[in-house]
Amino acid sequence: MLIFLWILEIIIGVLLVIAVLLQVGKGETFSLFGGGFQSILGPKAPATILEKITYGLIGAFFVVTLLIAKFSVSEKIAPVQELPVAPSPEEILPEGPKNLTE
Repeated sequence: MLIFLWILEIIIGVLLVIAVLLQVGKGETFSLFGGGFQSILGPKAPATILEKITYGLIGAFFVVTLLIAKFSVSEKIAPVQELPVAPSPEEILPEGPKNLTE
């Protein structure tokens, strides 16, 4: 299931990039600086079919991403394991510390 979702995510991502690149630029990038203030507050044109497809792909990408996150967490939770106990100094040096000056 998780592999299918990852493949679907890649396909949606590629289609989303293509849909964004195919859209015609509005030419309003620098309208704030060039006095095109009327175009910002003016009426907006209705959404084209390509914009609707882009919005749909964005929604599908979001939903599939949430599903991947949900299934990834549920599949990778492992039971908690106890850490091994460190050995005591007596186990490491059974005869005790030696005098280094001898």
